Amino acid sequence: MPRFRGWSSRRVLITGASSGIGRALALELAPLGCRLILTGRCATRLAETRDRLQETRSQRGGATAWPEPVLVAADLTIAEDRARLIEIVAQEFAHGLDLLIHSAGRGAVGHFETHDPTILRMLMEINFFAVTELARLALPLLKRGQDPRMAVIGSIAARRGLPARSEYSASKFALAGWVEAIRAEWSRYSIGVHLINPGFTDTPFERNHLVDTAVYSTQRHRTMSAQAVAARTLRAIQTNRHEVAFTAQGRLLLLVNRLWPRLVDLGFARFTRYLYRDHDKASDSPPPSTSNLPPTSLANRVAS
Repeated sequence: MPRFRGWSSRRVLITGASSGIGRALALELAPLGCRLILTGRCATRLAETRDRLQETRSQRGGATAWPEPVLVAADLTIAEDRARLIEIVAQEFAHGLDLLIHSAGRGAVGHFETHDPTILRMLMEINFFAVTELARLALPLLKRGQDPRMAVIGSIAARRGLPARSEYSASKFALAGWVEAIRAEWSRYSIGVHLINPGFTDTPFERNHLVDTAVYSTQRHRTMSAQAVAARTLRAIQTNRHEVAFTAQGRLLLLVNRLWPRLVDLGFARFTRYLYRDHDKASDSPPPSTSNLPPTSLANRVAS
């Protein structure tokens, strides 16, 4: 991989830039002089990201003239939206792209058998197919980039399946496998490919799950800020790290799982049985589903 040439004037596309890690990445990259195209599903929240950038610039005295970001509201699970986004990137960046960061994603928590089958398919559309198909379209632009890179925000769940996150783990495992293959394939074009695996991060992610039937909340374990994840992501890109994992707990889990996987299996199994001890005694029926998307909408989106 070529030596990193710095951030100034780097042409960057960030997905999922309307909140969380994607927004934090924009706030990190703008002061470095990067030219940004920010995309997300919600135009209002994208505008909030732009406002945060302007506030940050004002707080620094406005001494640095940052390039104004280009905002593109798009649902990347829709092929037409992906194509429209890439057309805008080609126009704005003169047919070259230096860095593509895939930060968009959704989650689902609860036990597999309690969820409608559309949940798994929707997560695969959002977390896997949207990423891979956007990358396919972006490849010609990356080939023309200066020291081009692609960074994919994965998850600790991309390397260790977590109970109550079976669908999410599956989508991230698929993404990790694709990244490993693409890293070798795209080496022919001198494109660096990075997999970033955060642990529990303090973002609105948990409030935006497709469905939540979990009996145990992980919110209090979300100790790492989105800003810290963003800063360390940029360091990983700058130092040519192929894959990194964040949060001490996340790295410890992966280490123990690599050395003693049966111990982790046993621990998760015992904890799950403990959580469900009263429920399993009372009834064999699953808990009610609480979804952020109407089931009919999910079915229609998957069928379309």
